Amino acid sequence: MPGPLRLRWVVIATAIITALSAGLIPFAIYNRRGSLPYNDSFSTDGADEWSSYGGAWQLKNATVFNRSDERGAKLVTGSDSWTNYELDADLQLIGHEGDVGVIVRASQEERGVDAYRGYYVGLRSADSALVAGRADHGWMEGQPVPMAGGVQTGEWYRIRVVVFGCRIGAKATNLATMQSSWAALEDEPCFSSGKIGLRSMATGGAWRNISVRSTTETAWQEIRSHASLLARPTFPAREADYSRMRERFFPDSSPIRAYRSFDTAGDSPGGSILELPRITDISSLSTGPPGTPAITIRGVITLTDPLYVQDATGSIAVHTTSPTDLNLGDEVEITGATIVNGFTPEFVPSRVRLLWDRTLVVPVSVTSTQAASGTFNASLVEVRGTLASVTTAADHVTTLKLYDAAQTFTAVVRNGLSARPYSTWLPGSTLSIRGICRLPAESTDAGAAFTVLLRGADDIQVLAGPPWWTGKQLIRLLCLLVSLLACGIYLYSALERWKLGVIMGERERLAHEMHDTLAQSFAGIGFHLQGLYNGLKNGNDRTADIVPKLHDACEMVAHSHREASASIAALQPDSTDGQDLLTALDRSTREMLHSRGETALLPLTFSRSGTARPFSTAVRDALFHIGREAIINIIRHAHATTMEVSLHYEPKLAVMRIRDDGVGFSLSHSPNGFGLRSIRRRCEKIGAIFNIETDVGAGTALTILAPYGRRPRLTDWVRSLRHRHSREGWR
Repeated sequence: MPGPLRLRWVVIATAIITALSAGLIPFAIYNRRGSLPYNDSFSTDGADEWSSYGGAWQLKNATVFNRSDERGAKLVTGSDSWTNYELDADLQLIGHEGDVGVIVRASQEERGVDAYRGYYVGLRSADSALVAGRADHGWMEGQPVPMAGGVQTGEWYRIRVVVFGCRIGAKATNLATMQSSWAALEDEPCFSSGKIGLRSMATGGAWRNISVRSTTETAWQEIRSHASLLARPTFPAREADYSRMRERFFPDSSPIRAYRSFDTAGDSPGGSILELPRITDISSLSTGPPGTPAITIRGVITLTDPLYVQDATGSIAVHTTSPTDLNLGDEVEITGATIVNGFTPEFVPSRVRLLWDRTLVVPVSVTSTQAASGTFNASLVEVRGTLASVTTAADHVTTLKLYDAAQTFTAVVRNGLSARPYSTWLPGSTLSIRGICRLPAESTDAGAAFTVLLRGADDIQVLAGPPWWTGKQLIRLLCLLVSLLACGIYLYSALERWKLGVIMGERERLAHEMHDTLAQSFAGIGFHLQGLYNGLKNGNDRTADIVPKLHDACEMVAHSHREASASIAALQPDSTDGQDLLTALDRSTREMLHSRGETALLPLTFSRSGTARPFSTAVRDALFHIGREAIINIIRHAHATTMEVSLHYEPKLAVMRIRDDGVGFSLSHSPNGFGLRSIRRRCEKIGAIFNIETDVGAGTALTILAPYGRRPRLTDWVRSLRHRHSREGWR
């Protein structure tokens, strides 16, 4: 293989490998989501395959957390084609008065309460129940099952869900006490396939060790053997029906232990709900002396990591040394003292008491100048800006640098599930971000006026993409235009060379045609006349011998003239379908009879049948010459009164028949006349089958079975370019 040609194939192979490599990552993600068994990748701090619908999701220590009291927050992964499988997961309730669980056979998921199709199995704190039900953008709950040992905040439970056919079975186990409860139900008709998901309702939760594998009926029967309830569920239609159902199945159950106080060192009961301490406004903490003990504030949690609390007057950061069972939207009462961290006051709690939950704070829409002024320091704000860059550190902290006409600022997301959403945003996009405004900016944010601490990727909304007239975009557009222009010029020159090659090929074909017909005919005439001349010169030929030789010479001249006329007629621009072929033969016959001075035209009939198909140029020219030669021979020698030329189209062959009622001839006496030799030679060139039926006094019938031939195609052009490159090399 020549060096330039080898280089060309190396370039092509490199391009193919690059294109395939670009698709390996998304293919790997899809393959991980779309095949069973499945195991989560939380231990590697990765959750790219999961999609969130509401909530404030974080990934930390191989565990996924939702730190929000939002109703119906979901995290979904898997494939719509998953049918019969079993799901195992560890889960924990973080907060109060809600439920945490898993979703199976999920589809059509959206953001909102019960905004999906599928089945939900979870643990509810209000009645310490194992619940299962059906969601179809609305909730229908089956009969709840009392959870052995109750449902407690901060304790880990192992839940196993088996879906086989239209039967759903569940087992929940308290990993501390190893107490278990079982539930089973049938749903006809049912959702037959779908994804898996994590879901919390009006509280926060934590999940870990999630795995999915195919299942069998044996696994279902194992749960069925322990389940106390198995029936086609009669789903309640009203809230009152739910209340009566709970009273029926849980007459003696007690809910999760009530809202409680705990100090920052760990859970320890303390305080009384009847105590009425003096409440201090948060705004006054920034003006009062630091270190004042026994200050009590009340507010709503606006960020959990780090912890921020906001009331009607202001916001403050709460400095905790241990995790708390608090979520976004929890209303808390905190007792402690203030400290000054730089120029910003922080609150160090000695006691935190949960008062209420699901009291989400609405962010305040501010400008970057207002945020930088310090008025909204530690408050939940919403601000707009233009994205400059996105960076992700090794500790899974994603930093977005933004700017507007007045300020440059940053947005930080800690412990996010994945950096995938941020990587799809292009610099120059206009974003709306919601989070805690922090002053001063973090030390790593050089030149930033302030920092916005985000709760998750859902706190970022893309308002508009980058403008197309940016410098990079213009350079890309210019490169694209230059590439298209170069490709156009190359294709145009290649097309012109291909057209020239087609013309040269046609000239070569005509040269071969003239050599095989006219040149050989004239050479035969020359040899014949030369022999006649030598005989007359030497006196060897008599008059009686000269006349037949002159007649043969005249026949050869007439034949050569007919060949030349037919070749010229075939070069005239004309259509290539069968009707025009017969029309050309008709016109040629009439012109020939007119040139002979014959006023009474021969009764000549042309007919065609079948579905017309185009001929290649070589086949059409050959059939035209064959038909013309046969007609001429009939006119000159057959003394026929009628003649018929028919053309029949078959799927793979065209059949041309030429018949006359003339005198005929004997093939044994004249098998190789000029006309027959010409017809046979042309049939051999196009791969046609030639047959003649004749006898003295019985007329003549010629039959030619010819292929349609192959017309020029685009592949011929590609093949010609490849052939040219193989000869000339890569340029």
